[in-house]
Amino acid sequence: MSSASENTAQPSIGTAARTVDTSVDQNTGEPRRPAVVWASAAAFFTGIAFVVAGLLWAFWRSVREFGDAAWLNGVVATEPGSLLRVLMVTALFVVTLLIGAGAIIAGHYGWRGFGWARRAGLIATVVSLLALLISWVAWIGIPLIALGAALLWTPAARTFAERWHLRRHPAAPAVVRPDEVRYGPLPRYR
Repeated sequence: MSSASENTAQPSIGTAARTVDTSVDQNTGEPRRPAVVWASAAAFFTGIAFVVAGLLWAFWRSVREFGDAAWLNGVVATEPGSLLRVLMVTALFVVTLLIGAGAIIAGHYGWRGFGWARRAGLIATVVSLLALLISWVAWIGIPLIALGAALLWTPAARTFAERWHLRRHPAAPAVVRPDEVRYGPLPRYR
């Protein structure tokens, strides 16, 4: 049996075999995004959508049944129109903003290939646990955000971030020191 390399002819002298780097997009020159980076960004943004939907659903339900609309609302008995109710609704909104900010930062910078986005994904996962204060619809966002963070720790995502790091911070060219320096045409300057 002969191998595939024995069946192929060697290139002629003076010709070069064309090599194509499949990890770089030929149109943009940027590293290609692996599927795990696409899935990570989709998981982060879908998780945010569920958290926001849970908040909106809690707001809708709080019009008629305030105590059962969100977990936080049911913790303390309040009177309609009281300042405490306004503060609790404001707290739900702030919680949603915190969760959204963490997941958006991790998802966006993971998409752009920044290596620190992996740690931001872990922080976003911890912050997403605040969705437990909202409603069961928002709870669906917790595992999605955790999935997005976990996907950023895969080898393919790490390689993608390393390629982007090399593109953003190329190595400095080597300095070639001349053997002889001439400062002028006269022999004394040689």
